[in-house]
Amino acid sequence: MSTVVNKIIFNCLVQYGNVALPEVGTLSVVGSPKKVTFSDKITDSHIPVTDIIADHGGLTAEEAMNIYHDWLQGAQQEDGTICVESVGVITPRHFDIDQELQRALNGDELPTATLNEKSGFRLGNILLIVVLILLLALAWMGISRYVLNQKEAKEVVIEEPTVVPFEEQSVEVAVVPEPEVVVPNPPAANKRYNIAVGVFSIKYNARACAKQDPLGIGADNYLIAPFPSGLWVVIAHSTDNLAEAERMRLKYKKMQSDVWVYRRY
Repeated sequence: MSTVVNKIIFNCLVQYGNVALPEVGTLSVVGSPKKVTFSDKITDSHIPVTDIIADHGGLTAEEAMNIYHDWLQGAQQEDGTICVESVGVITPRHFDIDQELQRALNGDELPTATLNEKSGFRLGNILLIVVLILLLALAWMGISRYVLNQKEAKEVVIEEPTVVPFEEQSVEVAVVPEPEVVVPNPPAANKRYNIAVGVFSIKYNARACAKQDPLGIGADNYLIAPFPSGLWVVIAHSTDNLAEAERMRLKYKKMQSDVWVYRRY
């Protein structure tokens, strides 16, 4: 299991540029050529490694923390240093980067994830390791799959509304403006048409997007729902009415250009 946690930390630094280690501190990628710095402080901008363990393994927060503590106990030396395989050595004052991470950060091909743990795990632990490794492989493909799924989500068939002509009348009819569509709080689940503002391979990043409130509708007014191929989509509005969905898309597009209608079925 320690190999899997080491690889998650490695992947977070290469893909996202930072990772938070509870009860230890944070590692951040800075500079050019890239290097890694260590701080004993943890902020909301850093990705907790326990969140990634929980998301990738389908675990509760408590189960993920137990796995992390087992890893930390094995990685911490008697002098207080923490050795992270393929990443480096953390000391109270600085961080010594491993050559494998140094090569990955500065353009060399990333190493293949391998599992060299000794036998003796229970069957449940072995299955969990296999799932984590498969999910890590999916994470490497996150960017390309995001582009592909975003393109598919935008391919929505817009049906032309049927126009019913008014009968000619001899009196003037006042034109009543169409009322503003009220945004649900939060969007209802299982609606056919959804206004999406982002797709992410990790649920933590989808939550972070909603927290930033890109459309200015309030962080609580977003719905995070599963997307095809194991991704997560951030939804700002949902409806069963296609015309309403298109109207809301045009409204939100003024606030953020990357907004589209995602048809669920």
